Amino acid sequence: MADDQSERVALAASSAPGGVIGAPVRRGERGRAVPLLAAVPAVLWMVAFFVLPLVVFAFYSFLTNAFYDVAFPLTTDAYEAAITSPLNRTLAWNSVSVGVTTAVVTVAVGLPVAYWLRFVAGRSRVAVLFLITSSMFASYLVRIYAWRTILGSRGLVNSTLDRVGLIDEPLSFLLYSRFAVVLALVHIFLPYVVLVLYAAMAPLGRGLLEAGEDLGAGSSLLWRRVILPVMAAPAVSAFVFVFILAAADYVTPQFLGGRDGLTLGVQIQSNFITVGNWPLAAATSILMLLAFLALYLMLNMLLRFRRLHDLRIQT
Repeated sequence: MADDQSERVALAASSAPGGVIGAPVRRGERGRAVPLLAAVPAVLWMVAFFVLPLVVFAFYSFLTNAFYDVAFPLTTDAYEAAITSPLNRTLAWNSVSVGVTTAVVTVAVGLPVAYWLRFVAGRSRVAVLFLITSSMFASYLVRIYAWRTILGSRGLVNSTLDRVGLIDEPLSFLLYSRFAVVLALVHIFLPYVVLVLYAAMAPLGRGLLEAGEDLGAGSSLLWRRVILPVMAAPAVSAFVFVFILAAADYVTPQFLGGRDGLTLGVQIQSNFITVGNWPLAAATSILMLLAFLALYLMLNMLLRFRRLHDLRIQT
């Protein structure tokens, strides 16, 4: 008797318009629609300022050069010229060298600094984070000119070494070299890397490190078996971030690079503005983008192979 009555109530509720069973379905649909509508502005922004410019660049790369303009027919001559150019190969190697060196140094310095902020800094953590964040607001060009002044023949470094009697003439390799480019880029990107790695260390509780020490792990073993595996994915992300921006930069190499510090980004900028060969510049840009994508996929596959891509600390 009770079972028959329950079935009749359920049937009536499901068949009635606006019944209690139908209401949760509509709330669920409405709940799914709200996030989709909220994502529309972000999607439109990405399409307008990322996807469309990329499509235009790709289209330009297949056109024919017409001196500060493009013309038909569609051709792959720009890609052939970009790949076969000896100058492009030299500059590409310079870009890789500058990007890898900058990324490795930045991550190698940023990781211990982030560790110190997370576990050692104590009350001074807020002040140090404030200083790191404040340095990010300094102008990009101001910092480049500052390093140009510091590393110049009459700059702070050469003047100090000359006064203490360590050199008889200014050190010429400090400025207009690959060393100067890497040094300036490390200074520019280090605050970003420190903040990223510091945030990624949040799951690493002090109790986890103390447990490792209680089990007999020294400092080196603790870094190799606990800290570095957890920080592998964030460190790789920071590496890729710095590598792409450093290898593609063209402002810093122009001011500090000289002949040995020029990168492929300088050649792309020259093809766009000075030479007026837009298809060649666009084709070189697309090839650089594909190289960066290949690097990202390769590092992601490496993390997956080592099972470090989604390593998490269970709390």
